[in-house]
Amino acid sequence: MELHLAGRTVLVLGGSRGLGRAVAEAASAEGARVTVTSRVPQSIDTSRSIRLRGLDTAVPESIAAFLAGWGTEPVHGLFVNTGGPRPGDFDQLAQADWLAACQQLLLGPIALVRGLVPLIPAGGSILFNTSSSIRVPISHLTLSNVLRPAVEALGKTLAEELAPRGIRVNVIAPGRIATERVAQLDGARADREGSTRDAVQAAAIQNIPLGRYGDPAEFGRAAVFLLSPAAGYISGISLLVDGAQSKAL
Repeated sequence: MELHLAGRTVLVLGGSRGLGRAVAEAASAEGARVTVTSRVPQSIDTSRSIRLRGLDTAVPESIAAFLAGWGTEPVHGLFVNTGGPRPGDFDQLAQADWLAACQQLLLGPIALVRGLVPLIPAGGSILFNTSSSIRVPISHLTLSNVLRPAVEALGKTLAEELAPRGIRVNVIAPGRIATERVAQLDGARADREGSTRDAVQAAAIQNIPLGRYGDPAEFGRAAVFLLSPAAGYISGISLLVDGAQSKAL
């Protein structure tokens, strides 16, 4: 299938590792001009075909500096991706945790999208990365359970508002993909339960009909399809990439 990304600019927020990196690599392989952002860009190794810029969505000043530095270059595909918030149950979270997570996951991306939308031409696309918690809450991830659905609602709203300008907006929701973040969460659960990470992973796989964790590259390809002109009549959807784990309709 031809995705028609050659020569188009794709901006991947949080693209230095994990799912963001997988999206950046998939877009680059399709011939897109890719820029990724990272909170610590000086420590990241990228290929020559992928540009790198500093950005921290948890810091408003960083967002303002990024937008000023981007200039007027068109953005044909925007992958809105942030780091995951700290885990914890409701009674373990302070007000400061809620405020920090809201800035990182919701308010920061809102500011970035507001600043970049004027640069997205007709035929362009925005894709918000969330979590399978938009359908089924995940134990011990209260912040994610509350804020990820808010991001989904933002995406659904923008899909309608930006449609007259020819801009598509979708949401993608990963399940258990084999990234560093998921490994950390599995390790934290093992510590809570007095178990091992291997045992936690084995138990998790029992709830995944496809019988394994996903590969980041599989997620990357799905995301790049939604960002590409090949998905030109797909807007306003939330795609779960979770091996059929979610039972929600």
